[in-house]
Amino acid sequence: MISGANVVNIDTLRDEECAFVLREFFTRIFYCSFGELTLIHMRILLFPLFFFLLGYGSVKAQDTLVLINGKMLAVKSVDLKDYTIAYRKMDGKSRLKTIDPERVFSIRYRDGSERVIYSSDSLDPVDFKPEEMRMFIKGEQDADKFYKNNLNKGVAFVFGAGGGLLGFYGLAVPPLYSTIIGSFSPKMENQKVSDPVLLQNNIYREGYERKARDRKIRNAIISGFAGFVAGTVAFSIIY
Repeated sequence: MISGANVVNIDTLRDEECAFVLREFFTRIFYCSFGELTLIHMRILLFPLFFFLLGYGSVKAQDTLVLINGKMLAVKSVDLKDYTIAYRKMDGKSRLKTIDPERVFSIRYRDGSERVIYSSDSLDPVDFKPEEMRMFIKGEQDADKFYKNNLNKGVAFVFGAGGGLLGFYGLAVPPLYSTIIGSFSPKMENQKVSDPVLLQNNIYREGYERKARDRKIRNAIISGFAGFVAGTVAFSIIY
């Protein structure tokens, strides 16, 4: 028969052994690195840790504005009024800014709660309901993150450079090309997404396609005008 005084808690013993091993391990590292762990050494070690924890706390202590276009703004001091939303950016010297509530889907507070600002028009049968708009925004965000179309940039640059031969009239080439290329949606089955299951949702696809078309148009205009400038300079030197 084993008396209570001789019973050893195995879990406690293992915890003590692990703590002892870890303590010895870090002590040896510090002593090998510094020879002797002094107060100065402790400050050197703890100084970066302090700023890391400070930065981590500031990131956690923020609110987020989820916009209808899929963008997310990290803000603080959000004040919701009848016809406007006032906020400050995370920059300590940021001025008070305002945004139209029509552009905002929701406010995600630092405590994890969310307040949905968006509301559908009950008189419009095709207007998205809040959860449908959330899925639409998810499609926009995935397109903004994953959609790449470098070939479009190259083709737009070539067309723009060719427009340099037309002189002033060549300025119409980049907008014309961007309008044409922007009318075509990407083939969704070939696109990278955060979750392939989302491709079965038509509203998600609509959000993805819209953001992809907007990006194609923007990139085509920028690359096209860059090509126009390069072509104009090149042709002026050659001819």
